[in-house]
Parts: sequence; structure tokens; C-alpha cells
Amino acid sequence: MITTSDIVDILYGVCASFKMPIYRKGNIPDGEVSKERIVIIPKDQSSQTYWKKCFVEVNFCVPDYCEGVADLSRLQALERTAQRLLDGVAGEHDSDAYLFTIESLNGVNRDESMKCHYVNVRLLFQVLNC
Repeated sequence: MITTSDIVDILYGVCASFKMPIYRKGNIPDGEVSKERIVIIPKDQSSQTYWKKCFVEVNFCVPDYCEGVADLSRLQALERTAQRLLDGVAGEHDSDAYLFTIESLNGVNRDESMKCHYVNVRLLFQVLNC
């Protein structure tokens, strides 16, 4: 059985190739973003006949150049890499098969309070029911 914590661990391993700090729900620093980071937030897991499904938000955060000004070229590069690395990935964890795909890519977003812009990737993570 793959839990939401296992899902975060699996995605943590995939996102390690981005070579930036990765934070999980419950362990996200408060305040402004001063360095690039990845934030992984799993949602509830539901069970279907053949697959257990879980949506996961993966946010690639980049600090602003100056107030309200995004590093659009860096955000575009992260979005392209995310699209390549996070779509259609199949594997096995503790003898359970899984597949995750990009459900939506929400382009560049702004978070005023954190003084950053980010790319939001919504993944559909599916675990085969055996």
C-alpha cells in the first residue's frame, strides 16, 4: 500500500534532479522566498475499483528580482523541465505499481506575501489496487 507520505517521498526523489531545496506539507518555511524551492503538497487519497487516486500540487517557487518582478526565463525553464520529468512516470514502490501524470500546468503565478512567482503543477498520482 502506498500512502500520501510515500507519494511525497517518491516525488521528492524525482524532484531531486532540480537541485534545489524541497519542502513537504507541514515543513514549509514561513516568510518570504529568498532562494528557489520546490513545495510538494499531497491532497486526499481516494479509492476506485482499480486505482487509488491522489492529486498532488508541486510548486516551483522563484524569488522576485525586485518587488513584483518575476524571473520569467527561469520559471519557463522550470516549467519545461517539470513537464518532461513529471508526466507519465510509472514505477513500483514496496511491490505496488504507480503512475503519475500531469493533470494541469498552471503557468506562472504570483504570491505577493512570499515575494515570489511560481509554477504550479497538479499531478494525478495513481496506485494500482491489488
